[in-house]
This record gives sequence, C-alpha cells and structure tokens, in this order.
Amino acid sequence: MKSFALKLNRKFYYGWYIVFISALALMFSAPGQTYSIMVFVDYYIEELGYSRGALSAGYSIATTVSGLLLIFIGRLTDRFGQRIMLMIVVILLALTTFYNSIVMNIYMIFLGFFLLRYFGQGSMTLIPNSLVPQWFEKRRALAISISGYGSLLSTLFVPLFNVWLIQQLDWQNAWRFWGIALLVVFLPLVILFVINRPEDIGLQMENENGSEADVKASLAHMEKTSWRLGEALRTKEFWFIGLMSLIVPMFTTGVTFHWLEMMAEPIGRSTEARTTAAFIIGLIAFPFAIMPFVARILIDKYPVKWVFMLTLSMILFSMGYLAFFVNSTATAVAFILFYGLAVSIQAVALNTLWPNYFGRKYLGSIRGAATVFMVLGSALGPLPFGIVHDATETFTPVIIGMMVMTVVAMSLTLLINKPEKKNLQT
Repeated sequence: MKSFALKLNRKFYYGWYIVFISALALMFSAPGQTYSIMVFVDYYIEELGYSRGALSAGYSIATTVSGLLLIFIGRLTDRFGQRIMLMIVVILLALTTFYNSIVMNIYMIFLGFFLLRYFGQGSMTLIPNSLVPQWFEKRRALAISISGYGSLLSTLFVPLFNVWLIQQLDWQNAWRFWGIALLVVFLPLVILFVINRPEDIGLQMENENGSEADVKASLAHMEKTSWRLGEALRTKEFWFIGLMSLIVPMFTTGVTFHWLEMMAEPIGRSTEARTTAAFIIGLIAFPFAIMPFVARILIDKYPVKWVFMLTLSMILFSMGYLAFFVNSTATAVAFILFYGLAVSIQAVALNTLWPNYFGRKYLGSIRGAATVFMVLGSALGPLPFGIVHDATETFTPVIIGMMVMTVVAMSLTLLINKPEKKNLQT
C-alpha cells in the first residue's frame, strides 16, 4: 500500500485522496442520519401502528445511549487507526441495515435506532472528521469543507431517494439496498485507499519537502502540541464549545424527524406533498457548496468565537422564522436555505477548532468525547417536539424554548480562547 500511495502522491498530494474517501464516508453515513431515518418513521407509524411520541422517545433514548458510548470508538480510533476502524464500522453499519429490514415490533425498532445512530450518525462521522486533519494544517478548514460535500450530497438527495426507493421496492428492501451498497461500493475503497496519516508513508503534512529527519521532527511536533483527553477535559473551552454545539443537532434533529408533519399544513399529506417535503429538507445542505470559499474568507481569518456568534445569531433568526412565518412551500425553502447556511459555517468552524486547539495525536478520543454533546443534542431533539405536538398539535412552544437556549449559548461564545497547556493546574 505504501508504494501504491507514493506513486499516486507523485501526481497529486495523497491527502486529497483522503479528503475524497472521507467525503464518501460522510455520504454513506446516511442510513444512520435523521434525514434518512425520518422517511422510514412514517411507514413505521402507518404500517406498524406506533405513535409519533413513542417512536420519538425511543429514538431519543437510542441516540442518547449511542452518544454516551461513542467515546469508545474515539479511543479505539486512536489505538488502531482510522483505516481499521472505518473498515469495521462500515461492516457493522451494513449488518445494521439488514437488521432494520426485519424489525417487527417497537423493541426491535428501538434497537435498530440505537445501532443506526451508533455506527452511522456517530462513528461514520467521527472517524472521517478525525482523519482529514491528520493530513492538513495550513489548509485544514479548506480540506474539511471539501470533505463536507459528502454530507451535502447525502442530505440533498437521500431523503428524496429513500421516498423513491420505498415506493419502488418497500421499506424493508430499501434498508437492504443500503447494506449492499456499503459492502460492495464503499468498503473496497476504504481497504484500498485509506492511510491514517502522511508520516506513515514518509510524507509531511500537505506534501512539504523534507528529509526523513523532517518527518521525524513533524511527529515530534505532533506529540508536543497534542492534548490527551484528560488534559482537554480540564479546560473550560472543551465544555463551553461542547455546550454550544448542542444547539444545532438538537434543533436540526427535532425538526428533521418531524418535518413531514410540520409540512402537513402548508404543503399537505399526499404522496406528492411528501416528495416535495423530502426535497425541501434536503436543501438544508445546499449552502455547504460555498463552504470552501467561506473557509478562506471567514473561518481562517477571524477568531472562532466571532464565527460562532455569527452562526448562532443566524440560527436564532431561523428559529423565529420557522415558528411564525413558514406557511407555504416558498417560505419553507427560505427557512431551510438560511438555516442551512448557518449550520454549514458552524460545522466547518467546529471541525477545524478541535485539531487547532488540541492537536492531532489524540484527536479520536477528543472528538469522541466532544461528539457526545452533538449526539446528546440529537437525542434530545425529537422527544420534546413529539410530546408537545401530541399534546397541543403544534410545534411552536418547543421552538420558542430552543430560541431561549440559543441566546444562552451565544453568551458562552464570549468566554472561549485557544487554551495553553501551561495554564493547566497539576
């Protein structure tokens, strides 16, 4: 593999191949993402007869448990490397989709939710997001934003594709399709192309010229500037950023999980209306297309606290717009595009922040611990939306509550700065 990688590197820095594979990993995380699962949820309600509140509760519990356990994937990634762990997770996610094709009762559905969230939404996001920073430093935000195109394409097309797939086959065979695609299409690419870091094949980051001594110096620098998980946990930045990162997954998952119901009044409940609603929710990722440009002019130039302040302000406005002004297809599209822009900017800033603040060597463990916040946010989203809607037939009170939480998160942005090891108390 080393000689093969070096041969490719002569024509094109191998890190960009890693960016491409990471983008595909984010794309193939789709079976565990809410925008994909939401389509199946409505069929669980219609064909198996379960309430929206019950499924929301199970989804939230499953996501919470998966988030709490995700730190183990991070530690295993630090120990065995992204290549081995990505191979294992792809196989387990494929088996999970096959399992979900045979669920017959509420308990099987809940277990299916847990496995999808753990191996799909959690692990298949954590591993590529800890892989790309190993290969880039000066152009880290750019590389991360380009790899994010995998999420963009997946979010844009998978909801609509799932609707079509279920109509052509059925929801059981739609799950099986995803399992086959993971094993036949993506797994071989992981085996052939993934390498954990440039130093493993005698390269420096971003293909900088250097001798073997320079590669060793690069490894020494990585060791010196990398924080262990225990050290990162002793900084206020880790906790404040984690709390701030709860907002987007909480709101996004809650809205996405119940999106078809939210759109029932302004759009309708027919098959055509569902197709339209699925298309609209996919547009949330469309603004990510401009993220490579935003990374250069915004994320790489300004302190991250101000980037987060900007995005949280945009999110606050989006929430209010959804609660009080979305009453047609056009207004729904406007909400999704503006909210999607805010989410896209924040996602790239967050994925750039962790390696910039805490280094590369233990990034898997740190990202695993940090991802717990995001997964918990995802877990806490659908439940209040479902319960409140079952009781009041509206989602507005929950959205207002989320607006209050966003204002609190904005205040935390003023308190974060890049931490220094010398400030740790021993």
